[in-house]
Amino acid sequence: MTRRNARELIMQLLYEYTFHNEEDTERLLNEKINEIKAKDDGSNKAVIKFIEDEYFGVLAHLDEIDELIKKSAVNWSPSRIAKVDFGILRLATYELKWCTDIPNKVVVNEALEIAKAYSTDKSAKFINGILGNVIKLIED
Repeated sequence: MTRRNARELIMQLLYEYTFHNEEDTERLLNEKINEIKAKDDGSNKAVIKFIEDEYFGVLAHLDEIDELIKKSAVNWSPSRIAKVDFGILRLATYELKWCTDIPNKVVVNEALEIAKAYSTDKSAKFINGILGNVIKLIED
């Protein structure tokens, strides 16, 4: 499993999270991790840790992440943003702000590739614009 696959899975978890109670966060993660482990030959330990760290990192900083997205999504309220796109934005914003070992270009590129695979034709451009604004806010 690659980091892109891991990010896709995290985005899916964040999407599912929008429909569940906070108590379900660990259950959702454990279901996905168990699916990976069932197919695992032992080589995915680092990826599983990455998934756990990123997922719980997003959830731990959710209010601040959502505020950054809200400030960056000019003329868009968060409720108008598609849930898949919002999950992608949450993950990317987390990585931009708290994962300083991942270059911004990589974060944005991964988000755009996930958007192209899981969302509408216009989503990548929309997400790119918002993430550009997030980067400006973080750097100020």
